[in-house]
Amino acid sequence: MKKRQRTFWVATIIFLCFPLLCAQMSFAGEADDLFQKGTEFLREGKLGEAIQAFSDVLAINNKHADAYNNRGLAYYEQGQYTPAEADFTNAILYNPTDEKANNNLALVYYIQGQYDQAETYYNRALSFSTEEKPYYADVYNNLGVIYAKKGRFQDALTAYNNAIRVTETKNLEYTDAYYNRGNLYYNQGKFDASIADYTKTIDFYEGSENKMSAAADAHYNRGLCYYNKKLYDQALADYDRAIAIRPEFKWAYYSKGYTLFMQGQYDQALTAFQQAIAIDPNFDYAHFGLGLVYQRKGDQKNCISSLQTSCSLGNTSACNALKELGVR
Repeated sequence: MKKRQRTFWVATIIFLCFPLLCAQMSFAGEADDLFQKGTEFLREGKLGEAIQAFSDVLAINNKHADAYNNRGLAYYEQGQYTPAEADFTNAILYNPTDEKANNNLALVYYIQGQYDQAETYYNRALSFSTEEKPYYADVYNNLGVIYAKKGRFQDALTAYNNAIRVTETKNLEYTDAYYNRGNLYYNQGKFDASIADYTKTIDFYEGSENKMSAAADAHYNRGLCYYNKKLYDQALADYDRAIAIRPEFKWAYYSKGYTLFMQGQYDQALTAFQQAIAIDPNFDYAHFGLGLVYQRKGDQKNCISSLQTSCSLGNTSACNALKELGVR
């Protein structure tokens, strides 16, 4: 059986900045009181009450840009992107240079996969001030994600670098641009640069109860980098750490199995692939990995059985391997 090219799966996290809240009050009297009440409801997570309060403001003054923005934010937090988009659009209509509303509309477009519109409004938001603000780190990061999705990798790198520059000049602890830039470097084969960015992510998120999943992804991706550098022991250490954080991480088991296979540790590789299959019985790559291990161990029966399972699940490499073995 010919040597097969390994299939990689890179864990990707698309980090988004939070929508921005308008706290200022622009109109006196009852509208002011309602706006303040709605803003407090919004901060407390009482979204229905916030929406009603801002709607009451707009019944008094239908040109209250901040009320549109904050009601849009409440809709966004509920996952109601269509009314959120409408409210942010109205906020911009009555206050075209409002950074917050432009940023929020960009985020809604991003969530809906409308990347051209998102790019336009993020860049509008950045153009309204000569002063670089801390939240620009998130804006630049999101632009980087958009550019990467559109295949504009140099623009993505510039955007991530800008996000990291803002992070460092504003003394922010961390920006998700490190992780995303690591993915960009990985896809370009710049594994040392990628390792440095994943390490930054690991150092920040390791031990953080709410963000351990991000640390698992960073460990896994750094393991892929080490694998590509043929530093197999370091790769295995990262896969094991990813599994310790997220025990159901089937791709980490698969990558561990393949790395052990490359080291000639066939029994341990077998166990790793079997653990991946225990998590997902239809994991075609893990069944294919089993077939490779059984072939190396001289177990033709189990080799063919595993390859047949993998092929039946749609793995073309397994199907081709069966043809080479003369099995239909």
